[in-house]
Amino acid sequence: MRTIEKYLWKDDVMNVVFISGPHGCGKTAFMEALLEKSEVYIKDSFFLDFVNDLPVISHMSIFEKCLLRLYHRFYTAQQANLKCKKNNDNKILLVDRSIYDSIVYNTVEHNMGTLTEFQYNFLSNIEQKALEIVNPYTVILNPDSKKVVNYLEQRAKRGGREKRNRLCRREDTLEYISMMHDEYSKIACNTNVLYLEGGLEENVKETNEWIRKMYI
Repeated sequence: MRTIEKYLWKDDVMNVVFISGPHGCGKTAFMEALLEKSEVYIKDSFFLDFVNDLPVISHMSIFEKCLLRLYHRFYTAQQANLKCKKNNDNKILLVDRSIYDSIVYNTVEHNMGTLTEFQYNFLSNIEQKALEIVNPYTVILNPDSKKVVNYLEQRAKRGGREKRNRLCRREDTLEYISMMHDEYSKIACNTNVLYLEGGLEENVKETNEWIRKMYI
């Protein structure tokens, strides 16, 4: 079987693929595996650590946090698409998180009663317009909820993310992660979405096959 490097894309431009899923689902390890196995992939360098780079976030309401993250993901998607249009390297630009992540988080917050109906509808309107503009090709990693929670617990024990763990403790529970899992599963059949629940090696293989079908 030919490796992905030997394929020629339909267009002589860089293409972007967004990586989504609940926190603790293995996005970082997944992207590292793609980067290690093929030179076709490069990782987007644009990144904002909300907890450490934006200390004021600890004083924001749930609605303000959701709105900020949504706008940030929309901007990230737009700058990634612009970067690809200006580049003819025939590479795949991997971007951590997409608008779908905001859609899921916002829905979970609304279902938990932390967003009012008005706030949720306001966010949903922006989400749908953003999807129409960006039309993101997205890989969604959505492993078993208990495995995700177990990983988050082990990561917390290793230390190094105390501030994040303190501020986001409510989001690391099995209830919250399970609700996220359910919402991500509803996106599985969306256009331009690859939905994965398998292990790392299997997910990497399926992603390579999916990209071949998209861009060849």
